[in-house]
Amino acid sequence: MTDRVSLDVDFARGHFPGLDDWALFENAGGTLVADTVIERVRGYMTETQVQPGAPFPASAEAARRINESERLMAAMINAEPGEAMIGPSTTMNVYLLTQAIAHWFAPGDEIIVTNLDHEANNGAWRRLAERGVTIKEWQVDPATAELEIAALDDLLTERTRLVAFSQCSNIAGGINDVAAITRRVHDAGALVCVDG
Repeated sequence: MTDRVSLDVDFARGHFPGLDDWALFENAGGTLVADTVIERVRGYMTETQVQPGAPFPASAEAARRINESERLMAAMINAEPGEAMIGPSTTMNVYLLTQAIAHWFAPGDEIIVTNLDHEANNGAWRRLAERGVTIKEWQVDPATAELEIAALDDLLTERTRLVAFSQCSNIAGGINDVAAITRRVHDAGALVCVDG
């Protein structure tokens, strides 16, 4: 685990319009957006809402802004721009990923999902059972409300091809050690899909 960092709550809340005296705990129903993001989206939609990449100024600017956002997103997660994808929602992005790589899995291959994850990083993988993929469930420890790595070790086999889990549970709030879990999964010869 990484060291905890102090959060200036008043500073953070000040960036979210409407959060004057209440807190929203329904992130799965739609995430609140910071005022800086609202202004960037407003600017894009009022100045460059055109097909990007065409040979006229607004289109060139639209392409520049899109490329810049991809570069910044990749830098934020320590990746190269071509390694990061921005899409409409986690649910849709993971669904498209499963459809794109479904041919990687043969009947009897195993995918491990959790009973703690949001549908976004769970349902699309589970639906691959229709293709003969074996779905295993890494269950949260009811005493700790955490995903215990020892329980994952018991599920990993030579047939495991992918483990899907969340960095932070939107149910229990626990933060999973993505680096440690990923090392375990990679050592077993499988891939990970982390809802970050």
